[in-house]
Amino acid sequence: MMKQTITDLQKRRADNIIWNCAKDYSFTPDFKAYDSEGRVDLYWNVIFGAARRHYEYGKLEKLFAMLDKYKDAALYQTLFWNALEPILFRAELEARPVLERLRPQPAESALRFEAGMTTDEIVQTARRFFYEEYGLYGDGKVRLRYRLPRLRRLSVDSFLQRGRIVIHEKDLYHGDEAGWTHDYTPASRMKEPELRQFLETKFGKSAFPLERVLRLEKELCTGNHRFTHLFYTRGEIGELHGVYNTFEMHQRKRQAELVANNRAYYRKTLLHNRLQITRLSTAIQNAILMHRQPETLKADAGAVDPALAWRAAKLDDNRIFRRVVNENAGDVSVDILLDASHSQYTKAAKISTQAYIVAEALARCRVPCRVMSFCSMSGFTILRLFNDYAASGDNSGIFDYYTEGCNRDGLAIRAAGELMSRSPCEHRMLVVLSDVKPLDVAKIRKDERDVGVSYDGIRALTDTAHEVRRLRAEGIAVVCIFTGEDVDLPYARMVYGQDFVRIRDHAQFADAVGKLLLEQIKKDTL
Repeated sequence: MMKQTITDLQKRRADNIIWNCAKDYSFTPDFKAYDSEGRVDLYWNVIFGAARRHYEYGKLEKLFAMLDKYKDAALYQTLFWNALEPILFRAELEARPVLERLRPQPAESALRFEAGMTTDEIVQTARRFFYEEYGLYGDGKVRLRYRLPRLRRLSVDSFLQRGRIVIHEKDLYHGDEAGWTHDYTPASRMKEPELRQFLETKFGKSAFPLERVLRLEKELCTGNHRFTHLFYTRGEIGELHGVYNTFEMHQRKRQAELVANNRAYYRKTLLHNRLQITRLSTAIQNAILMHRQPETLKADAGAVDPALAWRAAKLDDNRIFRRVVNENAGDVSVDILLDASHSQYTKAAKISTQAYIVAEALARCRVPCRVMSFCSMSGFTILRLFNDYAASGDNSGIFDYYTEGCNRDGLAIRAAGELMSRSPCEHRMLVVLSDVKPLDVAKIRKDERDVGVSYDGIRALTDTAHEVRRLRAEGIAVVCIFTGEDVDLPYARMVYGQDFVRIRDHAQFADAVGKLLLEQIKKDTL
């Protein structure tokens, strides 16, 4: 790799920008940014300085030191900075409004942090991400043979846009390395059958026979989702096998801990949760009583129907009465689709508890409810089915919710809609919990030779909006519980129109679902 010549003047300018933003002159900057001409890059050096002021940078340095042990350190550090940049941008914008103009097009990262995270939470999230997605154990070795064989093709240029250069203390990384191709699509050494076997090991046995799944793929994995795959599971984990044993033993231990944490969180607030279930079910039942059209049924008690009176003597039929019934909600079903991508990791306990509260409240109202989660990995969109429509069914499986990978929202919504077509109810409602930031490493490709374009940004948002409108055209009420930031509100409106509720805390999820359901009942669109 050819090293770009950076003059001492530009190096000192970079140092001063970083020191000024950090409000600390006692350190030697480890990351500096320059443009393709070797001139200092104001925006990224502000970001590097802000990281030192807003976080305990010594802990971040230990993370960088761990990543430096790997030959693809530039890629991993790029992913980290891509994830941290939006938070630092928002933190600095009020004091430095010029950043709005200087900011390059944000690069999506499968690694995501939430505003308000502590340094320890950021480091923990990053370490877990690099372990799970790239097999980094911290010793410089990558032990997972199924991981990406062409990591170096994931060009750092997604971060160093328009030829930007970033100098780290041990080297210089440039986005235009000679010999790198523009094919940034991650690939796996495993063939499709092997990947399905791996997914069964990781997520549970397939909920459907392979023949049915392949038929669904032929129907659903089209257009923007061509060359992707589907995997449906109820979480029934089988025996470990093959070369994945050591890794999967660790994974299963981690998953068991997450599930235990979900259940412990629910028990910790048990009284409050039970009250919330009662309150929500009462509100839904009252709305149904007020707004549902009454139905007159034959009965063995009530007001006598003269037209039926003769049946008592002639046919020994006691059902000669008419009874008005308006509490029947049996023509309504509700599906809840939970984003289970890695960005939701820190909120898993709240999400599972709130989804359980909604499912239990609907069960009390005899409204069939199914809860699903979705994430994407290795070109597959995984739908996890936690329960079924049976009003008396067991909803405790919802506590098995945990997070992995990315999120291909368009395909997940399309697949959920297909499942809802089998609902026994006339009126159907889909509730999507999402930050409305669809992102998947599997690209949009026209044919097998097409390099493809990334499934993120405006492309992914447009695709998701199309799927939402298609389901609405089929008579399904699609609504969103929006968990994103203020800056993403226009995207929520773009995808879901006015049918979304913004929540700032996942503990508000159940109340938000109740609000949306009540509004739909009042509009008589269910």
